[in-house]
Amino acid sequence: MAGRSETLLRLWLAGSAILLAVLAVWAFAPVLVFMALLAAALGALSLAMIGLARGLKAWRSRRGGHHPPGPSDGRAGS
Repeated sequence: MAGRSETLLRLWLAGSAILLAVLAVWAFAPVLVFMALLAAALGALSLAMIGLARGLKAWRSRRGGHHPPGPSDGRAGS
C-alpha cells in the first residue's frame, strides 16, 4: 500500500509541475512573442540604417564630395 501512495504522490507532483509550466507559458507567451517581434523589428531598423549610411558614404566617395572629418573615417583631429 505504501508503494502505491508514493506512486500517486509522484504522479500528482509531476502533473502539478506540468500544469504550472503550461500555465506559465500560456500566461507569458504574448509578452515573449511581443518582445521577440520588437527585438526583430529593432534589428531590422538598425540593419536598414547601417545600409543607408554605408550607401551614402559610398555615393559621396564616388561623387568626389568632401565631407567634414568625423569619428568614423579616422581623420578626426588631423
